[in-house]
Amino acid sequence: MAVLKTCMATVSLGGSLDQKLDAIAAAGFDGIELLDDDLNRSGITPAECAKRCADLGLTIDLYQPFRRAEGVPTDEFGAVLTRFRHHLGLMDALGASSILVVSNTDDDADPSRDLSVTQLAALADVATEHGMTVAFEALAWGTHISRVTDAWDAVRRAAHPSLYLVVDTFHLLAGGEDTADLERLPDGAVGFLQLADAPWLDLDVLSWSRGHRCFPDEGEMDLLTPVSSVLAAGYAGPLSLEIFNPGFRERPPHEVALQGAAALERFAERLQGAATAHPVGTSAPSVGL
Repeated sequence: MAVLKTCMATVSLGGSLDQKLDAIAAAGFDGIELLDDDLNRSGITPAECAKRCADLGLTIDLYQPFRRAEGVPTDEFGAVLTRFRHHLGLMDALGASSILVVSNTDDDADPSRDLSVTQLAALADVATEHGMTVAFEALAWGTHISRVTDAWDAVRRAAHPSLYLVVDTFHLLAGGEDTADLERLPDGAVGFLQLADAPWLDLDVLSWSRGHRCFPDEGEMDLLTPVSSVLAAGYAGPLSLEIFNPGFRERPPHEVALQGAAALERFAERLQGAATAHPVGTSAPSVGL
């Protein structure tokens, strides 16, 4: 039976970066998504952060986020590549190999899908030069790429071995997509899976996402069905908690990390039960907490 890695984004917790790393490791997670702002504000160098993670037994599974990356004017794209190379330099010192690129949310984003595909492929070319990969995610408030199916269309058309698709359950469900949209993707299409629940609220999606996310099964969204579908399609990457919630960041980081670990373990038990009840011909993966 395969064991999936577990991961927590540092944005999920309050406190200093050192405190966040200690809390995530103590709660039993295998890796982190490292928020660039957490590193910038920490006062520690990327090399020092890498050593700290190694000492705690944590991998850096994603460095994030890189914004305004696609759908930008052609005459601006040179500056985008300069910013991108800077981030890759930091990642090299961190020992991180994958960067999360999010869809353009600016009003002036170019609607041309061909342009977005070309620019994403160019970013992937640069990442390849550094031995790294690009993880692309559609934000639910993206100007022209706001759905998982939009992001997959861009990734598919770019057809670059260093570019892969990220699915965030909040963006999927808040954006009006569901398991049927995931099931139309080919097996293995999802390269990274972020889990976040939330109550159903009548808010603009940005405020909803940034202020009200919670751990799996602590909100009102059905995460079990889409996550089961992704696993059945062959996903073997980390299960990562990316929780934007100001209330969580006001609490002690160790307390919140333990809450997240417990929620993920309970959710994994439900996944196991669902897989047993509806087998798809392979053993259900278990979660390594």
